[in-house]
Amino acid sequence: MELEITWNRALRVWWAYIWRNLIAIIVSMVVGFAIGLAVGFASKYAGISIETIKPVVMIVSGLAGLAISVIPIKIILGKNFGEFRLVLMKN
Repeated sequence: MELEITWNRALRVWWAYIWRNLIAIIVSMVVGFAIGLAVGFASKYAGISIETIKPVVMIVSGLAGLAISVIPIKIILGKNFGEFRLVLMKN
């Protein structure tokens, strides 16, 4: 049975997504920093300018962050919210 979409229910789903996404963002920032640091040192020793490698690292980091943002959505699908759960239904 479908339930009415209320602000309270929407906020519960939003919060379930937001806090998980914030954790994913923090983790991806830490991993991205470590990878960026490694690439920076490697490019320095390889004689590649930081200005040359910076746009590539920024694009790859952005795409990785975007990919990681799917994880919280996958986690909350099927989650029980007490009076309802978030599921996908075939039309």
